[in-house]
Amino acid sequence: MLGHSHALSGAVTGIAAGILLHLPVPQVATLAGFTAGMALLPDLDKCGSSPARCLGFLSEAIAWVTERISGGHRHATHSVLGVAVFTGLAWASCQFRHDWAGKAGLALLLTLSAAAALEALHVARGHAADFIAIGVGVAEVRFGYGLQLIPLAVLIGCSTHIAGDMLTDSGCMLGFPVSRQRFHLLPEPLAFTTGTRPERWVVAPLLLVALVWLVGVVEKILPAGRLPLR
Repeated sequence: MLGHSHALSGAVTGIAAGILLHLPVPQVATLAGFTAGMALLPDLDKCGSSPARCLGFLSEAIAWVTERISGGHRHATHSVLGVAVFTGLAWASCQFRHDWAGKAGLALLLTLSAAAALEALHVARGHAADFIAIGVGVAEVRFGYGLQLIPLAVLIGCSTHIAGDMLTDSGCMLGFPVSRQRFHLLPEPLAFTTGTRPERWVVAPLLLVALVWLVGVVEKILPAGRLPLR
């Protein structure tokens, strides 16, 4: 699917997870924001994708390396192994936030995902998105707001991304590199090609409706509360 659809679906599943976990409203909002960005991470295996373009040369270089390590687009990063690796790296960055390696990893993760989400959702573009995302990354490293939610957001976001791509006719190789079998969530007549009318006119509007509805649910049933620093 397109970056816009992936970011929207990440926000939807982030809010849904927050509701199921009965988190206070600030934590639900934080989880949804994190997940919207993390839902774009698997596409770092392709130069020119939303996350690859978001930080210019830096993100393109990361995508170039990732594409070669992962075996190509919709290979390792779109598998169970890829979800585990992304989640593990996020957990390590959060766990070692007070070390230089942890700070660098956490700052890169938050900056990259935030910039990608801002661009994919058309909230901000170009350098404006970069500066906002850098601010998010620096603030997270400095203060650790909602730090415990980041590995969960990566797990949910990457899984949501893969589920979305399994709606398309290309599917995903969940068992890569052990198996190259492609899995689909829709039968052949209903599976669509990325960026075509079914995604733009059906999937994306449904995701937007789901997002608005879930926001209403959050306001009605969840408690207000302060977001813990860590």
